Amino acid sequence: MKVQFRITENDYAHLARFHAWRNFTTRPSATQLVAFGAALFCIGVWMPPAGALFFVIVVAVFVILYAVALLVLTPGRARRHYKQYKAIPKPIAAELTETGVKFSNGDGEAILPWSKVFQWRQNNQFILIYGMPVLYYIVPKSIAREGFNIPLLVQRLAEHVGPER
Repeated sequence: MKVQFRITENDYAHLARFHAWRNFTTRPSATQLVAFGAALFCIGVWMPPAGALFFVIVVAVFVILYAVALLVLTPGRARRHYKQYKAIPKPIAAELTETGVKFSNGDGEAILPWSKVFQWRQNNQFILIYGMPVLYYIVPKSIAREGFNIPLLVQRLAEHVGPER
């Protein structure tokens, strides 16, 4: 069944945070690991001999700064992108097919076959279907009220793509 929905600015900001948090907690990038390692090395080199407390404080500050970036800066950037991306507030239609998920809007349509899905993940409001590590299609779970079969989508994703990541 084909169902229409809209993505709001708040949805987009919330999903940007969810995407960033899940990516950080599941697979830190090489850049993140190198930066964290370099910071720890520099702290260790310049740390006073009895500076264990200083070290703990510095690490805590890094963690707090990262959390602020994740919780404040990421959604802010997503809101700015939402305002710049002219197509996203327009109605989007989703349809579950045997071969994948079909997405369409006033500008065209695309079928995302199961074989081209990189990974998927979900929270209590949305399912994100990744075509590549940083590009995802958004499926709101609220469209179940319109007749879209969310449990079948999750089942097919698990069968064809694998477990949620």
